[in-house]
Amino acid sequence: MPAWIDPMWALSIVWLLFAMAFGGCVGSLINVLVYRLPRGLSVVRPPSRCPSCGTQLTFRENFPVFGWLLLRGRCRFCRSPISPEYPLVEALTAVVFGLLYLLWYVVPAHAVWLGIDWGTIKPEWARGEAMVSWPLFVMLLCLVGSLIAMTLVDARTFTIPLVLTWVPAIVGIAVHTGLAAWVSLAPQRRSLFTAPGEIWAIPTPVRNLGHGLWEGGWPWTLAAAGAGVGLIIGNVLLASRLIGRSFADYEKWEREQAHATGGAETPGGVDTGGGPASEPAAATSGAAEGEPPPKVDGSGLPAEPMPLAARVVLETLVVTALGAGAATLAGKPGWWGGLAGLLLGPILSGVARRARSRGGDVSAQEASPADAWVMYPHARREMVREMAFLAPAASLGLLGWYAGHWWMVGAATPPLWVAALAGSLLGYLVGGGVVWFVRIAGSLAFGKEAMGLGDVHLMAAVGACLGWIDATLAFFIAAFVGIYFVIVQRIFSGSTARAMPYGPYLAAATLLVILCKPLIEAGLSRLLKANVNIP
Repeated sequence: MPAWIDPMWALSIVWLLFAMAFGGCVGSLINVLVYRLPRGLSVVRPPSRCPSCGTQLTFRENFPVFGWLLLRGRCRFCRSPISPEYPLVEALTAVVFGLLYLLWYVVPAHAVWLGIDWGTIKPEWARGEAMVSWPLFVMLLCLVGSLIAMTLVDARTFTIPLVLTWVPAIVGIAVHTGLAAWVSLAPQRRSLFTAPGEIWAIPTPVRNLGHGLWEGGWPWTLAAAGAGVGLIIGNVLLASRLIGRSFADYEKWEREQAHATGGAETPGGVDTGGGPASEPAAATSGAAEGEPPPKVDGSGLPAEPMPLAARVVLETLVVTALGAGAATLAGKPGWWGGLAGLLLGPILSGVARRARSRGGDVSAQEASPADAWVMYPHARREMVREMAFLAPAASLGLLGWYAGHWWMVGAATPPLWVAALAGSLLGYLVGGGVVWFVRIAGSLAFGKEAMGLGDVHLMAAVGACLGWIDATLAFFIAAFVGIYFVIVQRIFSGSTARAMPYGPYLAAATLLVILCKPLIEAGLSRLLKANVNIP
């Protein structure tokens, strides 16, 4: 019987299409969040409407991707143009969700194409049935959707709405804890969610010795619990104003600077929970709620008939396909050429665009919202306030570690749900703590805010969902992602901004860790082995 007639194969295709349709709906929601969150608009009201004529939209105008195509990019009521960014975001989210489902649940083990064993990309917990591991998959989709939304907002406004980081963090902690409690009721299910040496889908304080034996766990479990309680105490102290909120006087300083220079206020914004942070709400849907596309793009060049992002993506896909084909014909693994094409595609697209501009002004750039806040002169003082906020978490975390190390000797190993909760909490604390350490150390060293608190919350959410190892990997890989995008930006615009949002690089690095972790682990293993062999 042909494979396409096989009922199980057909069912997989149906679920794949459902995942893509779900992704399109999430992309429509992302458009809402990107439009409304920075403006402080309500999540629920008013319903979707055209921003030009104010007419409330119906279901067919809000239908993801196809609604914009059927409307031909214009409002059905007033014929105002609708930005093509909306269907592009919806299509991107649908493709990403579909790709994750395809790799996690459809591609069989040992499926080799272009020299890559695609079956090894999926994590251990996804190598069983989707009906068992679907809560973890939904958690992953929640994280990815939030990362896409955070990237779009941060790239525009240099702020990360904190609600976009809180939602995946809460979902991650709840899913890991709740699913582990469910698995504890049927121990035979435990092997479905473990990696070698681990007892759960993410690293936990408890070691798996094999043959059903566990070891340790209490020191780091109590350390995570103590640090979590310390964060709650810090927020209570902050709310009661017993400690000051960092960068609380930033807006006042900005107004004074604008008054002193005789100019208008510069729109500032740091993705922090306590400076000029953006953490409002959002709502609505669909392709039709938006602004007309700009007449000039970010590089100062006239807007092109095809949106710049779409042109770059299409040209990159062509170069990637050509690279994979060339490598295959040369007898090399196809993924080598595909990876080279994927990296060179945006660069070649930028070179071609500059050539098409025929010497046009490509150096003009809009003022960066971060250009103001990097000049704030009291960054070192504000770091002292943040260290005061972190003091209860650090103290109670250390106390918990000592309690687990000295007082819990001989105690029973923590149950699975406690270990999973501790693993998610450790991921949250380590993911956010690494970024916060760099933020404090960099600000103290240079006297300027090194990273935003929104970046701290972003990586904390990644850690809560994926564990502390993946969050740490993503943070360090983000530096290389940032260098690459700076090169691409330089080629496209002829210059780089003095300050750039780091959130998009963190989000891109997280996606790389999700999709390329086996390759990253193999590369690190070779690197460490090579270093060990050096005399």
